[in-house]
Amino acid sequence: MELKKDKSKCSVCKEEGDGYHFGAEACRACAAFFRRSVSLDKKYVCRQNNDCDIAANVRCMCRSCRYSKCLEVGMNPAGVQQRRDVIGKRDTKPEPANINIFKALSSIGEGTSTSTDETTSAEKLQLQPAYADQMPLLSKMRINYRKMDSARLVIHRKDGQSLFKSRTPKALNYKEAAEQSIREVSLVADWVAWCFDDFVMLPIDQKKVLFRNFYTPFSMLEGAYLCHINKLTTAIILPSGDYIDMEELDKFFYVPDAEQPLTPEEVIKLFKPSFDLHRRALIIPMSAEKTDVIELFALCTLLLWDFGLDEQSDECMMIGKRVKEQIMRELAFYLKVVKKIEEPAIRVASLLTLLPALQRSVRRFQEDIEITSVFNIYAPGKAFYDLVNGKFC
Repeated sequence: MELKKDKSKCSVCKEEGDGYHFGAEACRACAAFFRRSVSLDKKYVCRQNNDCDIAANVRCMCRSCRYSKCLEVGMNPAGVQQRRDVIGKRDTKPEPANINIFKALSSIGEGTSTSTDETTSAEKLQLQPAYADQMPLLSKMRINYRKMDSARLVIHRKDGQSLFKSRTPKALNYKEAAEQSIREVSLVADWVAWCFDDFVMLPIDQKKVLFRNFYTPFSMLEGAYLCHINKLTTAIILPSGDYIDMEELDKFFYVPDAEQPLTPEEVIKLFKPSFDLHRRALIIPMSAEKTDVIELFALCTLLLWDFGLDEQSDECMMIGKRVKEQIMRELAFYLKVVKKIEEPAIRVASLLTLLPALQRSVRRFQEDIEITSVFNIYAPGKAFYDLVNGKFC
């Protein structure tokens, strides 16, 4: 006789759950309440002591405590789709070429917590303790990635902006994109430390060797993944939700009140081939493979624990070998048991083809940064130059 599986409970009111919503297990009612509260920027006040019971039968009695409980259990305001009347309003007048991008970027903040088919199995993983036991490292990476995304809500907000109000994505210029990338460094370093105990135990010089080699490829890989889950191939999405419009590079390489060294036609001729390479080599293949978030973390692990790097110790390489073997075992379990893929080895081989494509895209990007610095055209500054070329920290 087949045993009846216990259904998950809403982490807010403990009623029968309806799956993952905005970063936490929730019922339909609590998910709708949270979505409505965020999208309408509601402000609630508790009439008691901010400790009201939020059980299913009384959850509507105090909206303030109910909303606080939503945040406490991990529901992320940035995952709420922006109000449709805001995105589509005529008075916002988005550029015609940006309309599709603008509509697609309705919920980036917790970029991997989407409702797309590609991420469904990865989200359900958190509800299966038995799976987590077999995939401790991948599960840890998933939990800490959410933690990093929550921190991103703070660092990418301008002074005075509410954390509970959805950000409107915007097209960046090259200076703004560089500034956002620099702000990301400490967060990504924290994420690596939270995920890998072996990394924390390394000598500081070996940590620097690995992280310098990791940051730029990771940023480009994550950006391609965000494009994939948002079904975009004409923009490069940043973790903040803002984006680089690859179809209007003349605007990306334009800064108001500054001398323009090249004409729009010259900008496109010089830089468009690199963006096209990134799209063909990484964004489109990742979308074609329907790469999910767990597979993304496996690729990130292989990137971090690279070997044969300048000044890398033998001990560091041995540790990396052990970590990579663990991640491949966990990935094999995930593909076979969770995703139920009949031939996991073929899937792994397909995923691994993304890494050399990523390295080609990284090298081309580094060459462009070198050109801008040598000829002092659209040079984003020394800090970003050092970051891209692994000469920081």
